[in-house]
Amino acid sequence: MSTVKALAYLRVRGPVDEWREFGTRIVGAQLVSSDDPTEARFRFDEREYRLTVEDGPPGADALLALGFETRTSEDLDALARRLVANSVPVSEDADLARARHVQRLIAFADPDGNPIEVVYGHPHDHTPFVSPRGIDFVTGDLGLGHVFLFASDAQRSAEFYQSMLGFRPSDTIAFGPTNAVFLHCNPRHHTVALAAIPGFEPGIGHVMLELSRLDSVGRALDLAMETPGQVVRALGEHTNDAMTSFYLSTPSGFAIEYGWNGRLVDDDSWTVGHYRSASTWGHQVLADVPSAVAVGADDE
Repeated sequence: MSTVKALAYLRVRGPVDEWREFGTRIVGAQLVSSDDPTEARFRFDEREYRLTVEDGPPGADALLALGFETRTSEDLDALARRLVANSVPVSEDADLARARHVQRLIAFADPDGNPIEVVYGHPHDHTPFVSPRGIDFVTGDLGLGHVFLFASDAQRSAEFYQSMLGFRPSDTIAFGPTNAVFLHCNPRHHTVALAAIPGFEPGIGHVMLELSRLDSVGRALDLAMETPGQVVRALGEHTNDAMTSFYLSTPSGFAIEYGWNGRLVDDDSWTVGHYRSASTWGHQVLADVPSAVAVGADDE
């Protein structure tokens, strides 16, 4: 069993006023109140929040924290001991836990310096989730979605996520000069993907959000197409996780993969595979921006 059970939340930097409009009108997330007026928090389900945006400029360093969660406090203790035993600097921060509204929190970084927070007791909200677009996201025990990270050495980073956090391999895809590695920690096909691409510094490439209905994806595509350059990859289907999706640029500069019908992994029967292309069809580049690269389509 994986020590980490899901991606509980994501913290990024970006222009908050733009995110408030983009996150509600296009993405369909619910904007909720925050203790800090300079940030925007969004709900996607029964959790109190899943995405937090701190006000600031967009850029390649927009990722502020990957927020994973454990099932129990004991699992968090075990993770902390494993990190210490492997000389990974880690700290438990009670003040940060209070700020995140969680019971406990430890903080450390992956080999490329991406900030990681692992928490126990991520809060549920007692009020119903209400999407301004009337849509439902596929979250729950599967977590917020997945993140695609640019890495200086994808294999090194994959080994860290597997040996330290307990992720398991799903498959690989021929991607640039080396393989992209896809890892899971629950039945979602992957929660973390890693790829080394020349010219791209380590950081977040995209975050995937899964919808319960295909028409929710289609309507978001129509809305995003109203802004020239916002859709960076066309509608398509991926080979490895079978996700039907399109990609749009966020105010922070990274992309969102907005998709439907992702494949689930059963560890008792799953066979790790390798793919020559990341897409069965579609996902053509529509905008020449960095966020369009972090997809893995047939031009890698």
